[in-house]
Amino acid sequence: MTSDEVFEAISHPMRIAILKELANKPLRFADLKRTLRIKSNGLLDFHLKKMQAVVTTDKDGLYTLNARGFAALRAVAVVSNYGWQRRAWVINVLMLSLITIYFFFAAPAFFLLAAIPSIGWIVFYSYWTFVKRRVKLRGDSYEQDELEGL
Repeated sequence: MTSDEVFEAISHPMRIAILKELANKPLRFADLKRTLRIKSNGLLDFHLKKMQAVVTTDKDGLYTLNARGFAALRAVAVVSNYGWQRRAWVINVLMLSLITIYFFFAAPAFFLLAAIPSIGWIVFYSYWTFVKRRVKLRGDSYEQDELEGL
């Protein structure tokens, strides 16, 4: 089984929804259809056949994720969380800057008490975000960097 087959198996929003439902618990065909509010048996059957690389049936006839299915679910989570890393950095920098500015004007005696840890945290979090996680501030150059590495 190649990664191409696994990514093909989850290449549709409905298949990702199926993946997420089956991660919670194994389900029968009818229960899966009802949970996802799919009207057509044929549509659900079509998507489940496409997902044979990541979904199996157990001895009771319940659809369940195999090891590749859980790995695919993790890949979906990583991709969906990518934008939050950049936003989390911006929120951190803004909040710590506001706290430091507040202490500068409201309590000048405690300014250094707020500024030193804030600057330390911003330096550490910036290193972690941009060097370790390879997040870029502009655009989605992460994908371009990965393609150039192939």
